[in-house]
Amino acid sequence: MDVICTVDDGILTVAMDDGDKNTFDPAAFRSLTAALDAHPEPAAVVLTGREGILSAGLDLKWMRSRGRTGVQELLLGFGTCLMRWWTEPRPTVCAAGGHAIAAGTMLAMACDHAVATDGGFWGLTETQVGLEMPEFGLALARANLRADRLDDLLLPGERIDAAAAVEAGYADVLAADQAEAMTLALERARTLAGLPAAAYAGTKRRLRGAAADAVLSGLEADIAVLTAHLEG
Repeated sequence: MDVICTVDDGILTVAMDDGDKNTFDPAAFRSLTAALDAHPEPAAVVLTGREGILSAGLDLKWMRSRGRTGVQELLLGFGTCLMRWWTEPRPTVCAAGGHAIAAGTMLAMACDHAVATDGGFWGLTETQVGLEMPEFGLALARANLRADRLDDLLLPGERIDAAAAVEAGYADVLAADQAEAMTLALERARTLAGLPAAAYAGTKRRLRGAAADAVLSGLEADIAVLTAHLEG
């Protein structure tokens, strides 16, 4: 996957594009983390995908071809990347111009604000493909979803449309199309960037720091349990 970084008017835009469904392998997660680390100057960050899709999730073909060791590498990289984005001191906004499924939903939830686009689908669909939800996914879901929707969305791995995703808490606002999603995301990023940076960063750390630290300290053990049944 190509992760393309551009800076304009003090906003860093991080765009993901693999020419297809924007599925994630370990290299993609390293690139997403590097995008933040390599561009410390911009005041806010906007994350987006390619036309019609933010991401369809993890690269299941990659996972199935590499056995337990490969799956562990992928999930460890995923959890680390998500927590890096979730605790990024600067404002982060996701412009999901289409589908945001499974890992795509998680990455959107790791941002401070997410714009969904009409016609796109969202959902933490892990149980539908035989995966248990990692602790990092549960932490993000608990922080974003309405409490009365957690069980009925996560246990069956239900996929919902963009309007329902906003209602449930996966995203914050609904756009009519991809262009509007990007416009709304940039507007929100500029608004948040206008707040006192130290206070914003400190409040974010108070909100999320303990949960993120708990995820990271237990990440290897959690992934070991989740992958114990796999071969290789």
